Amino acid sequence: MFRARVNPRRTLGFLVVAAGLMVAPVTDVDARIYELDECLEIADANNISLAKSQASLSSADAGLMSSWSGILPHVSASLSYSDVTTAVGGMKTGSESYGGDINLRQTLFDWGTFSGISGARHTRSGAAHSLESSRRNAALATRRAYYGLLKAEKLLEVQEEALDLAKEQLRKADSLYKLGSASKSDYLKAEVEVGQAELARIAADSGVRTASLWLLYTIGIDIGTEIEVTDPAELTENEVIDFDVETALKRRPDVRAQEEALEAARRSFSAAKAGRLPSLSLTASYGTGGNTLGDLGENYDEDYTRSLGLSLSLPIFDGLATKASIDNSRASLRSYELSLRDTRLYAAYEIETARISVIEQRRNIRVSEKVVEQAGEELRISEERFRLRAASMLDLIYARLAYSRARAGLIEARYDHEIAEAELRTVLGY
Repeated sequence: MFRARVNPRRTLGFLVVAAGLMVAPVTDVDARIYELDECLEIADANNISLAKSQASLSSADAGLMSSWSGILPHVSASLSYSDVTTAVGGMKTGSESYGGDINLRQTLFDWGTFSGISGARHTRSGAAHSLESSRRNAALATRRAYYGLLKAEKLLEVQEEALDLAKEQLRKADSLYKLGSASKSDYLKAEVEVGQAELARIAADSGVRTASLWLLYTIGIDIGTEIEVTDPAELTENEVIDFDVETALKRRPDVRAQEEALEAARRSFSAAKAGRLPSLSLTASYGTGGNTLGDLGENYDEDYTRSLGLSLSLPIFDGLATKASIDNSRASLRSYELSLRDTRLYAAYEIETARISVIEQRRNIRVSEKVVEQAGEELRISEERFRLRAASMLDLIYARLAYSRARAGLIEARYDHEIAEAELRTVLGY
């Protein structure tokens, strides 16, 4: 059977070049630096969830205004004209008349209306808390995306440095090989290391581009925008926030929004039951008329009709509509009670898991720092031993790979810690 012979060096080189062409970055000619605070402001203005919450708040404002219509006076005015023609035995007679009146209706007592106003107030308050919750979540998403891009850029720097070291080692191996001081195997291993480092750099570069696109999407900017970010401050290990879960729950805007929704449901239930209570209203009207339009203004104090009355309405039977409304409101109230309980339980879960994550990431930083220190020392020893021909090229490659991984692990631990801190503050309601 015929088998084609493949040169591994050429194949690896072809793969590296092809991969580089596929993910070659576009030159950031117009890129500018976006600070974290600026990204937070942009997200606050452009975030879709925030816009929806703002629309819900506006709707709740309108609902609150509408609820007052039940107890505010209703005033109406009307102007009428009539032309009457009568025919008797072929004889026609006609007359024209004009009329004008003003009517007033004022609700004096209606418990359902009062409950509706109270419920609308709680609905509006809940919408305001929901807006604040959306704002905090948008800020957290922005911080995650921002730190994610910073982490990706730092990881790219590590891979670029690893690639530079691999290329330098390849040049040394080539020189030693030509001088007869190194074997061809060492030279080929160094060449493979360059190829692998190049592939790792390409992957890291793709990671930067993907993280950049995600940040642009998160803050609501067109994904064609060129963006650069900068570290907002020196990353430090802050103390774990001392907190009480019950106090934290009272600060959580999502919990408070659910509490307001429950109160609104209670008022709605009360309003439904008020359908069985009487209502009292006041009515008043004043009207005048005349044969001409001018008579309305001249005879309003001589020819008029006025009335004043009280109306007491007592529901007796409405076809079970009130009972159905009460049953529906009772079921809705139970649903809101369960939703509040679920929200509080999940909020407590988020708080505890966020606290655990902060502690874990802090430990990861300390361990990663030690790993970097040890890997750096191992690399130094491996380079010295390789120089003295006491270690192989493969040993040196492994040492460099371990050092690069250790540095990448430290970068991930530091930025993951910043994200965990942001998450903890958000779930605590800060």
